[in-house]
Amino acid sequence: MHMLAVDWDFFFPTPEAGGPAGDHPELYGWPVAEDEHHTEVVWEARAKAFLAAGVELPQVQGWRGFWERFTFTERALLIYADSNAWAGQLWPSTVGGSGAWESVHLYDAHHDAGYKTNHASFDHWRTSGDGIRCENWMLAHAWAGARLHVHFPPWRESLARPREVPLVEVDMTIDDGSAPGVAFDAVFVCRSGAWVPPWADEEFTEFIRSAPVPNGLHPGNQWIHPRPDPLRIGELKEALYARAAQLSE
Repeated sequence: MHMLAVDWDFFFPTPEAGGPAGDHPELYGWPVAEDEHHTEVVWEARAKAFLAAGVELPQVQGWRGFWERFTFTERALLIYADSNAWAGQLWPSTVGGSGAWESVHLYDAHHDAGYKTNHASFDHWRTSGDGIRCENWMLAHAWAGARLHVHFPPWRESLARPREVPLVEVDMTIDDGSAPGVAFDAVFVCRSGAWVPPWADEEFTEFIRSAPVPNGLHPGNQWIHPRPDPLRIGELKEALYARAAQLSE
């Protein structure tokens, strides 16, 4: 049995993930964490920074028609959530199978197979008790014996920047639009709200609905979707501040 995982940031080009630097790479120097501040609150300031620099808000791209290359089994279903960490809890038993995945194919701007900045080795992670998180969930499937494949987005310029050093063996390529030679029994899609802005949420919904398999929200996921428009929030704040200033005169 085989699992397909797709991170929404696969469709959101950024310099830090190996995309073209552009004229304002500094605008993408974002700290990220999977908490309410970084998935919701901070996007207002980021949107203002783009507009202040005279740069249009960056958008997701290339997702339409994405599903057409893949083959799915009759029992296949799609589960979605905000964090890719949930993909570490998706097993063949979820769709009526047993054992481990034969292969996991991930389409993502990051490899999610552990980073040496967090753990020196796979054994270090395995014995650390740190558990499954968004940056290491593929290790759980590698531990069970799955073959790992990471397909980086076509907007990535090379595999040399950034240099990828996963903690386990991973087949890593830049996506050329070809189809993996397997039929997928399960699909996991994450919104990656700390990496992809709220103004892409409506398209994320379209992306999920366009998949040719039944879909459902992971039962453990908690989120606001779509998130509030950060530009609208900024406008409301300015109006409130102006009103408060008038009242204080």
